Amino acid sequence: MPARIKIITAIYFLILVGIVVLANNKGTSYLLQFGGGIPYFDKISHFLLMGGFSFLLNLVTKAKSIQIWKFRYLIGSIIVFTIVTLEEFSQIFVSGRAFDPIDLVADFLGILIFGEAARWVYEKHFRQRPTA
Repeated sequence: MPARIKIITAIYFLILVGIVVLANNKGTSYLLQFGGGIPYFDKISHFLLMGGFSFLLNLVTKAKSIQIWKFRYLIGSIIVFTIVTLEEFSQIFVSGRAFDPIDLVADFLGILIFGEAARWVYEKHFRQRPTA
């Protein structure tokens, strides 16, 4: 896996952490209001931001997966699911924030769809092919 993808993933994660910090701080949460006039902007943002994180992390983990019962789950997606779920539920305890199950659904859809896209990209472009 190219080092630049690992660097991009680390930077992307730090940007996500910054967004959460801004959103949790009453004094800076207004900085995240720029899409207020666009219908469903918040849900689309959740879908794209968490989907992007899932995509990058699954590339970094080389699209490795584990089997639970009859299904194979991407390790990167499981990590992102866990982080996102904990963060969304933590909003219950943060003044000025509110838990929104629809945000969580948008997150999960982005994680699943972009995770599978990462699996496809990894298999198509990065997986080492055996030489003849």
